[in-house]
Amino acid sequence: MPALFSSFPSESFGSQSLLANTVAEGNIIVIIVMSGGNDGLNTVIPMTQLSELNKIRSTVMLPDNKILPLKGTDLGLHPSLTGLQSLHTENRLKVIQSVGYPNQSYSHFRSMDIWNSGSDALKYVNSGWAARYLEQKHPNFPDAYPTELYPHPLALEIGWNSSLLFTGNKAFTSVVSSNPSDFYEIINEFDNSYPSTPLGEKLKYLQLMGKQSNAYGKVLKETYGKGTDYTFPRSNLADQLKIVSKLISGGLNTRIYKVEIGGFDTHGNQVESGDKTKGTHANLLKEIDDAVAAFMKSLDAMNKSDRVVGMCISEFGRTVHSNGTGGTDHGSVSPIILFGNKLDPTVGGVNPLIPSNTNYSYEMDRQFDFRQVYSSLITQWMGGSKTLVKDILYTDFASIPIIKAAYIDSDEDGVADPLDLCPDTPLGTLVDINGCPVFTLPATNYKVEVIATTCAGTSNGAIKCTIENSNYAYILSVKGPNKFEKTIAIPKGTNSASVAGLAIGDYSVVATIDGQKNYQQAFDLKITEPATLSVQSVINLGNQTIDLSLSGATQFRVQVNEATYRVNGPLWTGSLPTGAVKIQVSTDLSCQGMHVEEFFFSEEVKAYPNPTTGPFHILVHGLDTLVDIAIHDLQGASIQTGLFPVDGSREVALDISQVPVGTYLIRVKGNSVDQRIKIAKI
Repeated sequence: MPALFSSFPSESFGSQSLLANTVAEGNIIVIIVMSGGNDGLNTVIPMTQLSELNKIRSTVMLPDNKILPLKGTDLGLHPSLTGLQSLHTENRLKVIQSVGYPNQSYSHFRSMDIWNSGSDALKYVNSGWAARYLEQKHPNFPDAYPTELYPHPLALEIGWNSSLLFTGNKAFTSVVSSNPSDFYEIINEFDNSYPSTPLGEKLKYLQLMGKQSNAYGKVLKETYGKGTDYTFPRSNLADQLKIVSKLISGGLNTRIYKVEIGGFDTHGNQVESGDKTKGTHANLLKEIDDAVAAFMKSLDAMNKSDRVVGMCISEFGRTVHSNGTGGTDHGSVSPIILFGNKLDPTVGGVNPLIPSNTNYSYEMDRQFDFRQVYSSLITQWMGGSKTLVKDILYTDFASIPIIKAAYIDSDEDGVADPLDLCPDTPLGTLVDINGCPVFTLPATNYKVEVIATTCAGTSNGAIKCTIENSNYAYILSVKGPNKFEKTIAIPKGTNSASVAGLAIGDYSVVATIDGQKNYQQAFDLKITEPATLSVQSVINLGNQTIDLSLSGATQFRVQVNEATYRVNGPLWTGSLPTGAVKIQVSTDLSCQGMHVEEFFFSEEVKAYPNPTTGPFHILVHGLDTLVDIAIHDLQGASIQTGLFPVDGSREVALDISQVPVGTYLIRVKGNSVDQRIKIAKI
């Protein structure tokens, strides 16, 4: 199940930051959850504390000469993290030391709930910080989504279940998918009305979620199919990041992704006794390292690595002391690792001081609340204000430099703060290269259409422009073939204008607004020859009418014998006279041709008795007083012909007593009748 429950001036800049819309590209955050509680001291090692660490975690501590140094810092990485070491060398890695929260819970489930909800440890909150962020940015979600500006999911979790992280106060804000190529409609499309009752509201919600799931699932399948399969190692995490990579390369503009790797609850066998660089923890870190390195290489190859920040988090750290089973137990603080091109690569925090005389219950001091990291990402990368942060995280938190200042865009207008001369533009405002608002109107403000085509050699074409917002005075400049130019004013309060007398060819229509110097909106149209006139007719014998289906124009002329009708639209029904009928259909443009059909609409004729021994009568409906009757055998030989009067009873008496037994054809013809009937002589 894939889910659980414009037109701008070319010299202007649209927003490129998170959640401005999901039509244009923007900033992306990828959250990697290291489930189980990662041993931070064996992941990011404070090189200044090796002596003390070797004493108190002797059964798991890495050999000093195997630790990978981070140049320019007093930190080292686990030897499995060669890819992250390379990212550090490229200034694309950031470490934030000793991250946690007050009143640490050592329960995996409760602690991860705290990280996901972004709440105090002593408060139980049933929504996730990312979901609250999305709901603040999108107050009409989920009722109005997907929309024209937000056709893609706001968030995506790779896996099978939606997490608390994306559980909002109104609805789930993420799409959950384990394989975007396997999209199936979870419900048939329908749009039922439900009563405003508790049950009705639930049914409305289920219908909305089903329709939304279909829409988002289809988008995922389409963008995944367009994506590139970059080379990734084979592992669970790599498979997840490969999906994210392929979706991004395929054009998915979702802004928040979540992936997960488990197994970090290393109470025992964290390392191999003979080689502490190997073991469960080393294997997990290598899986992360290989997957992240491949992910960044794929982003580099598609030229999109500037758009992505990755963040590796775990619900808690491990104890400073190792235990007696070659592992570590539930601890408190742990480092957060981030990767991305636009990071401020300086280390957040300082190396902890490990006392020489500690007992097993010793915990390192917390340097940063995890919500400081969230808060800093929201304001520096995700386009949120400090006020928004307080609404989401309930408290003000001190900022940590995570993104380089040159790339921070506080008002989410696509212009970095150091270059932004108008730093407080409202969300969604179109700005110039200085970050200041420029006048614009939505593309839907205009409807420019060809309302009349023309034949070659004539100039009967026409263009119409309809304006939605009539609060401005518009000027339309129309240019076309043979140096055609015309300027038309649409005064304030008027919403349309037309240009007629146009020949076949390409035309441009440029709309400007009085008083808006740098504003214009351009449209291209083509005047063509009209389509060939097409007519389909159906004669209704029962009520003596004809139905015409007309195409090729919007106005038609229909002539039935001497009567002429003007028809506006594709359907016409008319009464038919009795007798010879000639239908002619044409338009105002001779090059469309003319449709002509001729037929005889006959009154009904009956013969009785039939079969007959000789005498019989012919009943002639209608108004004819004289009819021509011819009797032939089946070989065509004439038996009897003549003009016969039709009396007041509408009958003509005939007798074929003198002809042999057999079957005969009788044709009755008059002004309003022309029918053939068969009669049997017995």
